[in-house]
Amino acid sequence: MDVLNFLLEIVQVPAIIIGCIALIGLLAQRKPLGDTVSGTIKTTLSLLVIAGGITVLIEALTPIQTMFEKALPTGRITTFATFDEAVVSAVQTADVGRIGMLIGLTLLFGYAFHLLLARVTRARYVYLTGHMIWVHAGAFAILFHSLDLGDVVTVAAASVVDGAYMTFAPALAQPVMRKITGRDDVAFGHGQTLLNVAAAGLGKLVGDPKKSTEDIKVPAKLNFFRDVAVSTTLVMFVIAFAAAAGAISQIGLSTFTKDISDGQNWLVFTLLSALGFAAGMLIMLYGVRMLIAEIVPAFEGIARRIIPSAKPALDVPVIFSFAPNALVIGLISGVIGQVVGMGFLAAIGWPVPIPSMIVAFFACGAAAIFANATGGRRGAWAGGFLWGFLGWILISAAYKFQVFGDLSAQGAKGLGFTVPDVIVPGLVIHSVDSLLGPWMAVALAGVVVVTLVAFTWQPKLPTSTEDAPDKAEEGSAQS
Repeated sequence: MDVLNFLLEIVQVPAIIIGCIALIGLLAQRKPLGDTVSGTIKTTLSLLVIAGGITVLIEALTPIQTMFEKALPTGRITTFATFDEAVVSAVQTADVGRIGMLIGLTLLFGYAFHLLLARVTRARYVYLTGHMIWVHAGAFAILFHSLDLGDVVTVAAASVVDGAYMTFAPALAQPVMRKITGRDDVAFGHGQTLLNVAAAGLGKLVGDPKKSTEDIKVPAKLNFFRDVAVSTTLVMFVIAFAAAAGAISQIGLSTFTKDISDGQNWLVFTLLSALGFAAGMLIMLYGVRMLIAEIVPAFEGIARRIIPSAKPALDVPVIFSFAPNALVIGLISGVIGQVVGMGFLAAIGWPVPIPSMIVAFFACGAAAIFANATGGRRGAWAGGFLWGFLGWILISAAYKFQVFGDLSAQGAKGLGFTVPDVIVPGLVIHSVDSLLGPWMAVALAGVVVVTLVAFTWQPKLPTSTEDAPDKAEEGSAQS
């Protein structure tokens, strides 16, 4: 009985679950013993590093949020940080209701279902963005766990939706990816797909793809924004300083020193809070990179053996080199969109996400690249702004209506999801649950997945001769 209890407890540790998944992948590829042991241990350690980073991040974030709350005279505006990895990591670390185990199982079964769908449908893409594989498994597990239908239903529903998402989202973005890259051998694999495609649609309406952003020059002095550590620290200091100044104007310096900074000079306290946030983010990103470096090879070899004709769906930076000017434009217009969105949310009394330089660079920048491919310079400005503004509305809505349940009670205090590819289906499922009940929400998700599979069913792998017409058609379209 003691041995059984030991095994039951150890498989409920999130880091162990993810490590076991890596072990299964490495064993299936018949990797050498040294590589298998190393990959398993490093994958396990990466989750522990991420957990350490989130602890530092939250400790730094808490006083900044307190300052924002004190700075708002009405007392009815709630601020929070939007960071997907932080949410999943915090929930896994707290492990309320064994959610850590459910996330791990969703990651395993969801990816297996994804490979199956990629093999039997025309959407032959293999999702290889490691941290997004983890984030989406976590988000969908948390979403269906909030329906309170039990562990089995949670894992089953989350795995099916997760696997379908990883299969069909790259297919949705691929027409624009062909325009961006001028080729068809690489796909887009990230949770911002829906808003990027929306940005491309907007770009087509407002601009001209012949007037590309790459025909203009961007001042080199803006390149420092590409360094996430530097840009995040600077932006967080501006944010923290504004929050501190607002708080002092409302409650006075003496009260601020007594109740918030615990006797420390307000400026030093503000600077250390900003640095602490950036440090926690860097620790967490190091853990994420470590996780990617180990978990992707564990899956990649299997995926390519099972689906030899599949295209890899890769992380956001895969498109950066194709339109670096659009990337910078998206960064600027995305920040503007975030600020306008914050003002709108504050005016209607909804929770206000703190501006994110990571989102502005990686998400709004990518949206501008998508929009530049369809609408040139005007499209890039519009696409980046759209992501910043509409993204902030969606992020706030998910937080306000607790689409993923009470995240604070699950350990993610003051944190919310960012990527629209989990928020949009989350809002739909949450709405159906509220109107018709949780089983109808699960049924709707199942119907959508079945419909997508039915319309794309193609279990026979295309031969090289069958591929030729498609390639010729693409070449003719490009010319």
